Amino acid sequence: MKKILVGTDTTASADLAVRDAAELARARGAELLVLYVAPEGELRAVVDPSKAASPEAYLAGLVQRFEGVTTTTRVEQGDPAERICEVAADEGADTIVVGNRGAHGNWWRVRDSIPNLVLRHSPCSVYVVDTRKAQ
Repeated sequence: MKKILVGTDTTASADLAVRDAAELARARGAELLVLYVAPEGELRAVVDPSKAASPEAYLAGLVQRFEGVTTTTRVEQGDPAERICEVAADEGADTIVVGNRGAHGNWWRVRDSIPNLVLRHSPCSVYVVDTRKAQ
Protein backbone atom coordinates (compact mmCIF):
# COMPACT_ATOMS: atom_id res chain seq x y z
CA MET A 1 0.00 0.00 0.00
CA LYS A 2 1.60 3.22 -1.15
CA LYS A 3 -1.19 5.81 -1.34
CA ILE A 4 -4.37 6.12 0.73
CA LEU A 5 -7.09 8.56 -0.23
CA VAL A 6 -9.64 9.71 2.33
CA GLY A 7 -12.60 11.91 1.57
CA THR A 8 -13.78 14.51 4.06
CA ASP A 9 -16.60 16.99 4.37
CA THR A 10 -14.88 18.42 7.51
CA THR A 11 -17.54 17.14 9.94
CA ALA A 12 -16.62 15.35 13.16
CA SER A 13 -17.73 12.07 11.58
CA ALA A 14 -15.52 12.56 8.56
CA ASP A 15 -12.63 13.52 10.84
CA LEU A 16 -12.80 10.07 12.43
CA ALA A 17 -12.28 8.56 8.98
CA VAL A 18 -9.39 10.96 8.32
CA ARG A 19 -7.77 9.98 11.62
CA ASP A 20 -8.13 6.24 10.88
CA ALA A 21 -6.75 6.78 7.38
CA ALA A 22 -3.71 8.55 8.87
CA GLU A 23 -3.16 5.67 11.31
CA LEU A 24 -3.39 3.20 8.42
CA ALA A 25 -0.94 5.28 6.37
CA ARG A 26 1.49 5.44 9.30
CA ALA A 27 1.30 1.68 9.86
CA ARG A 28 1.85 0.94 6.17
CA GLY A 29 4.37 3.68 5.42
CA ALA A 30 1.96 5.04 2.84
CA GLU A 31 1.23 8.55 1.62
CA LEU A 32 -2.07 10.08 2.77
CA LEU A 33 -4.15 12.16 0.37
CA VAL A 34 -7.05 14.00 2.00
CA LEU A 35 -9.72 15.08 -0.48
CA TYR A 36 -12.38 17.70 0.16
CA VAL A 37 -15.09 17.88 -2.49
CA ALA A 38 -16.68 21.32 -2.42
CA PRO A 39 -20.40 21.39 -3.13
CA GLU A 40 -21.58 22.97 -6.33
CA GLY A 41 -24.14 25.74 -6.24
CA GLU A 42 -24.78 28.91 -4.37
CA LEU A 43 -22.61 29.19 -1.25
CA ARG A 44 -25.50 30.31 1.01
CA ALA A 45 -27.37 27.11 0.13
CA VAL A 46 -24.59 24.84 1.42
CA VAL A 47 -23.87 26.40 4.83
CA ASP A 48 -23.76 23.65 7.44
CA PRO A 49 -22.88 24.45 11.08
CA SER A 50 -21.51 20.93 11.62
CA LYS A 51 -18.72 21.53 9.10
CA ALA A 52 -15.53 23.56 9.44
CA ALA A 53 -16.06 27.23 8.59
CA SER A 54 -12.98 27.11 6.39
CA PRO A 55 -12.30 23.77 4.68
CA GLU A 56 -8.95 25.15 3.51
CA ALA A 57 -7.87 25.88 7.10
CA TYR A 58 -9.02 22.40 8.18
CA LEU A 59 -6.97 20.82 5.39
CA ALA A 60 -3.90 22.95 6.15
CA GLY A 61 -3.96 21.80 9.78
CA LEU A 62 -3.85 18.12 8.83
CA VAL A 63 -0.21 18.23 7.80
CA GLN A 64 0.79 19.23 11.34
CA ARG A 65 -1.67 16.82 12.98
CA PHE A 66 -0.19 13.74 11.37
CA GLU A 67 3.53 14.19 11.85
CA GLY A 68 5.53 11.38 10.31
CA VAL A 69 2.89 10.75 7.65
CA THR A 70 3.40 12.25 4.23
CA THR A 71 0.12 14.11 3.91
CA THR A 72 -1.17 16.05 0.94
CA THR A 73 -4.54 17.68 0.46
CA ARG A 74 -6.67 18.38 -2.55
CA VAL A 75 -9.87 20.34 -3.15
CA GLU A 76 -12.22 19.36 -5.96
CA GLN A 77 -15.72 20.39 -6.91
CA GLY A 78 -18.60 18.17 -7.95
CA ASP A 79 -20.37 15.05 -6.82
CA PRO A 80 -18.46 13.66 -3.82
CA ALA A 81 -18.69 9.95 -4.70
CA GLU A 82 -17.75 10.53 -8.34
CA ARG A 83 -14.84 12.82 -7.51
CA ILE A 84 -13.49 10.47 -4.81
CA CYS A 85 -13.42 7.59 -7.30
CA GLU A 86 -12.00 9.72 -10.13
CA VAL A 87 -9.24 11.22 -7.97
CA ALA A 88 -8.37 7.76 -6.61
CA ALA A 89 -7.93 6.52 -10.19
CA ASP A 90 -5.99 9.65 -11.27
CA GLU A 91 -3.69 9.49 -8.24
CA GLY A 92 -3.17 5.71 -8.34
CA ALA A 93 -4.54 5.24 -4.82
CA ASP A 94 -4.36 1.73 -3.41
CA THR A 95 -7.13 2.30 -0.89
CA ILE A 96 -9.99 4.73 -0.35
CA VAL A 97 -11.10 5.38 3.23
CA VAL A 98 -14.66 6.59 3.81
CA GLY A 99 -16.83 6.98 6.86
CA ASN A 100 -20.15 5.23 7.11
CA ARG A 101 -22.01 8.43 7.98
CA GLY A 102 -25.07 8.58 5.79
CA ALA A 103 -25.05 4.80 5.41
CA HIS A 104 -27.78 4.17 7.95
CA GLY A 105 -31.53 3.87 7.74
CA ASN A 106 -33.60 1.66 5.50
CA TRP A 107 -31.62 -0.43 3.01
CA TRP A 108 -33.07 1.29 -0.08
CA ARG A 109 -31.91 4.67 1.19
CA VAL A 110 -28.40 3.39 1.92
CA ARG A 111 -28.07 2.24 -1.67
CA ASP A 112 -27.28 5.75 -2.90
CA SER A 113 -25.21 7.05 0.02
CA ILE A 114 -21.73 8.38 -0.70
CA PRO A 115 -20.00 5.44 1.05
CA ASN A 116 -22.07 2.91 -0.90
CA LEU A 117 -21.54 4.65 -4.23
CA VAL A 118 -17.79 4.71 -3.57
CA LEU A 119 -17.90 0.99 -2.72
CA ARG A 120 -19.69 0.20 -5.97
CA HIS A 121 -17.53 2.34 -8.27
CA SER A 122 -14.09 2.41 -6.62
CA PRO A 123 -11.04 1.61 -8.74
CA CYS A 124 -9.31 0.13 -5.66
CA SER A 125 -9.90 -1.30 -2.19
CA VAL A 126 -12.25 0.57 0.14
CA TYR A 127 -11.93 0.74 3.93
CA VAL A 128 -15.11 1.86 5.72
CA VAL A 129 -14.73 3.49 9.13
CA ASP A 130 -17.54 3.32 11.68
CA THR A 131 -18.17 7.00 12.42
CA ARG A 132 -21.37 6.62 14.43
CA LYS A 133 -19.66 7.60 17.69
CA ALA A 134 -19.25 11.16 16.34
CA GLN A 135 -22.94 11.55 15.54
